[in-house]
Amino acid sequence: MDQFSRVAANRLPTWVKVLAAPLLMLSLGLHGLLLVTPIPPPPPAEPEPEPTEDFVDLISISELIPPAPVAPVVAPLPPIPLPNQPVLPPSNPVAPQAAGDQADGEVPAAATTPEAEVAATTPPEEVTQLFTQLTRGSGDSDFDVTETLFPFAAYSTRHGIQEWSAQEQACFFSQISADTYSLRPPALSLRYLTRNVQFIETQDIPRTFPTPQFEVSPLEGGYCQRSLFQVLKGGQPLLFISVVGIGVGTPGQQGNGLVIIWSGDPRTG
Repeated sequence: MDQFSRVAANRLPTWVKVLAAPLLMLSLGLHGLLLVTPIPPPPPAEPEPEPTEDFVDLISISELIPPAPVAPVVAPLPPIPLPNQPVLPPSNPVAPQAAGDQADGEVPAAATTPEAEVAATTPPEEVTQLFTQLTRGSGDSDFDVTETLFPFAAYSTRHGIQEWSAQEQACFFSQISADTYSLRPPALSLRYLTRNVQFIETQDIPRTFPTPQFEVSPLEGGYCQRSLFQVLKGGQPLLFISVVGIGVGTPGQQGNGLVIIWSGDPRTG
């Protein structure tokens, strides 16, 4: 303490000195107590809450949104059968008609001609050869569309077989539809030609059965109001042939025709 301070202290009143001494001691004691008192550690900081996603009640949402309509299950349509085409057979190649397929007024199918009888009357290989000659027109044109268009086209066309009466259909078929058919015995087979019926009768049949080997003669009155021919070979009956017009046109001059070969006279069958 410098001289000035000592002089100032000596000038203080006595009561001040008496009062200041205990206060000084108290202050020193409190400072010492604070120095020896341990300081408690700060409380741990509370962790910040993690961000949470908004809760979505899927059950409630499913109740609010109507379910999507379920499309009905549609069974696939059965495949449309291809037209049943005949193969040149020794006998009638088709199976007997089912009872449920027979149309009202239709004549029931007769029994199939035994192979022995057909072979004895007309050998199958000769029928095949004759059909090959029959289906050739002038030049190299081939009018035979049996495998691709019969019976569908002949049955479904305007003035086709579907418009015939049941009695007319029974003259030539045990049964027939747009998809299948069976011939009436004693028919051996048929050909469907995209050929004018008049040309079939006046050109194709005479060319197929030339003289003097064959003799072809039309039978008066025909068969079921259609032309019927008898073919002789060596003076003996060989075949009978029906020529049937299909489609629009004057009878006997339609643009398409069926040629049906019989092993016997269909009028007596």
